[in-house]
Amino acid sequence: MPAFARHARRRALASPAPPSAFDPPARARGPASGLSASRPGPHLLALALFAPLLLAAPGAQAAAPTGSLWPCIQPRVDNLAAAQMWDGPPVEGLAWRDDARVADLVPVLAARRTPLEDADKLVESFAREAGPDKNQRLTLLFAGVFDQINSLRSRILAGIERYAQHQIDLSTRIKDESLKLAQAKKAAANDADKAKAAELEKEILWDTRIYDTRSQSVTAVCESPVILEQRAFALARTIRGAMD
Repeated sequence: MPAFARHARRRALASPAPPSAFDPPARARGPASGLSASRPGPHLLALALFAPLLLAAPGAQAAAPTGSLWPCIQPRVDNLAAAQMWDGPPVEGLAWRDDARVADLVPVLAARRTPLEDADKLVESFAREAGPDKNQRLTLLFAGVFDQINSLRSRILAGIERYAQHQIDLSTRIKDESLKLAQAKKAAANDADKAKAAELEKEILWDTRIYDTRSQSVTAVCESPVILEQRAFALARTIRGAMD
């Protein structure tokens, strides 16, 4: 485990990640208007700053070897399995996007900004209006929700390791800068040299501040995949319960 994450182990699961930090955008025609909004958690600002790093597009940065940089106390599980949470009809390979209503509802249900109580009501409403193919359409709905949550979770896992690599790189840079600062102060012979040393010291203080802020946020960052998994299980129960 990288050094910057060790002190966060004692605080693991102490404060949940904010519901909106990693949510995919809902489709424009999604039925979530009027639903109650969940309140952001205390780490919203920090996670909002680091979300672009965590959710970088595939190929944007070289991925680290799986597991080699994992900074979290939680075990790294690459992919969820539908069978862990779903005992209904098979969902592998289903074209859930072909059902327009399902395609609209899936991102709303998958998004953590949608409270589970509201998600349950949306599933119940969908089931009432699904018609004679209700079970088939509910299966499509779960297939879509599972696909969306699993894909987002996989991206976040890769992003967490990039996050850890950035911390390691920043730590190395701070150490190198500190050595240069000590040498610069020792060799400073005039005001210009002293000014350069003072500027380097400001850079070190800024880098250290960034490093510390990220280190304090690692617990919330590590909780995001766990919360997504919990949401997938909860939605699976709701959708399965709406089937005949």
